[in-house]
Amino acid sequence: MTGFEKFQQKVKDGILSYMPEEYQGAMVDIVHVQKNNDQDRVGMTIRKDGQTVAATVYLERYYAEFPEWISEQTVFKTIAEEYVKAQAELSQIKTMADSVKDYDSVKDSIRVQVVNKEANQESLRHCPKKEIEGTDLLAVFRVIFYNNRGKECASALITDAIMEKWDTDVESLYETALTNTVVQAPAQLNSMMSVFFDSEESLAPEEVFREEGLYILSNPQKSNGAATILYPGLLQSIAEATRSSFYILPSSIHEVLLVKEVNGMDTKALQSMVMDI
Repeated sequence: MTGFEKFQQKVKDGILSYMPEEYQGAMVDIVHVQKNNDQDRVGMTIRKDGQTVAATVYLERYYAEFPEWISEQTVFKTIAEEYVKAQAELSQIKTMADSVKDYDSVKDSIRVQVVNKEANQESLRHCPKKEIEGTDLLAVFRVIFYNNRGKECASALITDAIMEKWDTDVESLYETALTNTVVQAPAQLNSMMSVFFDSEESLAPEEVFREEGLYILSNPQKSNGAATILYPGLLQSIAEATRSSFYILPSSIHEVLLVKEVNGMDTKALQSMVMDI
């Protein structure tokens, strides 16, 4: 048994002692969940008697971040507090999710997400998707949920089952989602150096590549910003404004990196950099 497996068992056996009274006698389970790129994550759920929906708190972070000299009591107390918060947020989201069945009520909240095709085959098996021509990427679709302060708080991946209720096709869904995404998560350009120095001032297309180095293309939310490569005319406007050819490096689902093409550039080195990331 690995150290992380022992940690999971300790959390499962001891967490209820740190939970509110209403959770005493609840069922604690360790679950495996597939996330982006079909990565397996280890989470914990706590289900009270009669409860149909339970939050999931992922345990890798707690195992990695807490140093050995921090007591188990401190770790468990932190996990318990964050679980209670996650469950409260989930209850609010569950109420919102019921509205997904009605297309007209959520169509303005549908957005595009760009993911790797090969790495997400299993998790996207039963989801509508559109191949991005000339790449190994897919466009998939999510409904964004907002809290009572109007801020984005969660999202739900659109499945084939939901699509059947909506009675729409992938092309129509793509057009709606992309239009929403362009407006609600506008493109934002920053130099890599400015990010290192905590400057979030966005660049205009003509300001890109004035200095050597990498440039980040994302959105103000820094969430699912790789979808900006789909924005109509955006990449062309950068090329025309800078009179430059450039490479697009898909570093994550949240952003892509732009690097100007120069003579003697080693494209294999760029490829290796992306794979390392």
